[in-house]
Amino acid sequence: MNDQFIKFGLSPELNKGLDKMGFQTPTQVQEAAILPMLDGQDLLVQAPTGTGKTCAFGIPAVEMAKSGVHYVQTVILCPTRELAVQTATVLKSLAAYKPGVRIQAVYGGEPIGRQISDLRRKPQILVATPGRLMDHMSRRTVRLETVSQIVLDEADRMLDMGFRDDIKEILRNVPEERQTVLFSATLSADIRQIASQHQRDARKIEIQETGKSVDRVEQYYSQMPSKEKTPALLSLLEEKKFGLSLVFVATKSMADRLSAQLNEKGIKADALHGDLRQSQRNMVMKRYRSGQIRVLVATDVAARGIDVQNIDAVINYDIPGDADSYVHRIGRTGRAGQTGSAYTFVSRQEYGKLKSFMDLTQAKMRKLMLGEWTQPAAKAPVSHRNQNSKPAFRGKSAQMRIA
Repeated sequence: MNDQFIKFGLSPELNKGLDKMGFQTPTQVQEAAILPMLDGQDLLVQAPTGTGKTCAFGIPAVEMAKSGVHYVQTVILCPTRELAVQTATVLKSLAAYKPGVRIQAVYGGEPIGRQISDLRRKPQILVATPGRLMDHMSRRTVRLETVSQIVLDEADRMLDMGFRDDIKEILRNVPEERQTVLFSATLSADIRQIASQHQRDARKIEIQETGKSVDRVEQYYSQMPSKEKTPALLSLLEEKKFGLSLVFVATKSMADRLSAQLNEKGIKADALHGDLRQSQRNMVMKRYRSGQIRVLVATDVAARGIDVQNIDAVINYDIPGDADSYVHRIGRTGRAGQTGSAYTFVSRQEYGKLKSFMDLTQAKMRKLMLGEWTQPAAKAPVSHRNQNSKPAFRGKSAQMRIA
């Protein structure tokens, strides 16, 4: 483990989890929040999307979880099911070597009966959307009187989505003697009111938006059916001839399958995911940094510790689950004063999610029709301010001409 994480005094088991995930250097918000949170302080953290917030609260939550107990110690509230799933996935990776620490996500859009069954495992850490947590509270399938720590992630967004009353009710049902941590991109009057009513002597942490790498990333997206993604990727890689590129996929099996398909076509590629042993991961990264392989196909969790300065392009083969992950992904290119490119493949059904990323990150993305990759400058940028745009869906051919 890098000395910069050792200084937090974390357990060997958690350090091993961080090692497996490839973490080397804490982000600014992690530097500022981890130790105060481990000390039990209430925190009011203003931090923009893409700054490493999940691990800023996830590392202390996992470290403080007591493996021998059978009740909920920590509740983490998230605005959407996608963010809840992503957060739980990261925390499970952090806790991979902490036996007995159980993490569960509960959210709408999934049968509640399945969640009730899973809750019988008595997780110590519960990641939840406010509405679904209220459902479980009313059914008494979740009890909050044992909670000693509660985290509100993207608190401003939860208020914007109409969860104000749910949040207040949840906070009223956890013990007064608790740690309350709020993460928010903005500190509006409503956020400050919740903080004043439900926190005690909170430490305020403000992380400035640097945008240093994302500002140097040209962002594009193309719509296509899922079956055309692989031909589109092959065409993009073969014609652009990036020095190094990083391709993000949703699952470990897809990472293995896609890297194999690329190698079959003569494109040197490797997969990076959580099933690799540390020695295997080290070998993959050594080959990637040295240029022995041009393409790294990775999952979000496995890629979080990647620190390679000369990645030319990030390609979102599968769209990420939330805006924070999108910013983390594309921030892997455009480093060290260089420019970079990010390409996102989306289906017509996924465009709404992509649009929400534009709104949250204020990103400007250029739409590239299949076959029009040679002239991106001729297209007007799609801005988060363009609320009414309805891009046409064209997906007949995945053959692309790329400059």
